Amino acid sequence: MRRRIGPLLAIVLFVGLGAYVYVYEIRGGSSQETAAAGKDKVIVFDRASLKAIRLSNDKGTMRLEKKGDAWTITEPLQTDADKDNVEGLLNSLEFAKIERRLGAAGDRKQYGLDPPKASLTIETGPGTSPTLQVGDTSPIGGSCYAVLPASSEVAVVSSSIEDVTRKDLFSMRDKSLLSLDAWKVKRLTLQRGRETLRFEKPDDGWIVRQPMEAPADGPTLTDILNALGSLRATAFVGEKANEPELKRYGLSPPLARMTLLQEGWDVEKSVVLGKEAPGGGRYARTVGRDFVVTVPADFWTKVTTRFFDLRRRDLLGVQQYRVDTISLSRQGGPAATIKRDKDQAWTLSGPSSGPLKAESVDALLRMISDLKAQAFDDRPKESVRTGISRRPALDLTLQEEADATTGKQRSQHLLISPPDRAGHILVRDMAWTPIAVAPAGVLKKIEDQIDVLVKEAAEAPKPQASPASAAPSPSSSPASR
Repeated sequence: MRRRIGPLLAIVLFVGLGAYVYVYEIRGGSSQETAAAGKDKVIVFDRASLKAIRLSNDKGTMRLEKKGDAWTITEPLQTDADKDNVEGLLNSLEFAKIERRLGAAGDRKQYGLDPPKASLTIETGPGTSPTLQVGDTSPIGGSCYAVLPASSEVAVVSSSIEDVTRKDLFSMRDKSLLSLDAWKVKRLTLQRGRETLRFEKPDDGWIVRQPMEAPADGPTLTDILNALGSLRATAFVGEKANEPELKRYGLSPPLARMTLLQEGWDVEKSVVLGKEAPGGGRYARTVGRDFVVTVPADFWTKVTTRFFDLRRRDLLGVQQYRVDTISLSRQGGPAATIKRDKDQAWTLSGPSSGPLKAESVDALLRMISDLKAQAFDDRPKESVRTGISRRPALDLTLQEEADATTGKQRSQHLLISPPDRAGHILVRDMAWTPIAVAPAGVLKKIEDQIDVLVKEAAEAPKPQASPASAAPSPSSSPASR
């Protein structure tokens, strides 16, 4: 039987044609497009292969070296580089285009290229260090003149290349005093002259540890830490300041010191601040670094925030919308409990019992959340403490619902004194020593709302007994049979 070779030959031809199209049209075309794109670029480089950049202009010469993902300035001094500024420079180079080629022009002075205004060398490895020279701005179109790397050709290129002529040591070096994440800081110590304040942040939020233990104001502390993290030097006034210079700047001893420990750090880090600088701002230094800088003057207002403003003045220490049980007693009378069940319905139990409206309980919680300290007695006499405990105007305990992850339930026990003649009440949180002074008007609103809840529970319709639960008639009782 004769074998048919037609179909087999067609398959072979089809595969061969596909290979030709891929190699010469697709891959070849892609290579041609890449080559064409490279011809339009002012300087071609691969970011992944970058080792260093050398830049020279009328502001000096510097060399930046890449180590992992970080950049370091190695000349004219050794210091950290501003990564964002380095990336911005690389973007200017990477996206710059050749707009017009002028050829190997003989007189380069007319283009500001003899000598050039700036030059930039990309170091990617041995024998691969293309250098770009930059000259004057072109009178038409806002472009500039440049000598292209690896040739003597002059070209008109994108105006973004002029960035090379403007870079100086100050713009390229890291100006941050401390890199931190405010949400990961676990401890902060603030020293201001003879005053030392220490704060810690366990899982339940910020706490004052020194000069006494008390709840701290988390948002205010976070704001200060964010300001420190975004603080930038406005000038470098000394690269290696000696002791007499540090004293002259007010940095030895410093006027203020901020010391913090962040999650993941092995040791604490500190920033110190000194006197006001003559040209504006304030002297500062990161401990462990030799150089002294000036920073914006307005940061000092963060550092000198009053201790009162660093404390939590909201006397409700649990989350209002997570409270599911409220226990209260007035003037030493019988206790009552307001509780939320699984169906989110509220019920009052005690001398008066019955269901409550959710909006009525929410109103009570809002009024309790209006309790705010106007002042603190941090070392109250024992007679004051026991006086509040003996017969408080309101004995209040609030408990949150259990945490879905840990199963823990946070609670708070508050004792509130009767109003004094000045219209103040004392509020004692049983978890802390300090006693807060608050306006008496808030207590009056809370008591009035409690009266509303008691009346609401008393007037609520009581559930009727069902026939099945009614007492059996004598005729059907076992004893009558």
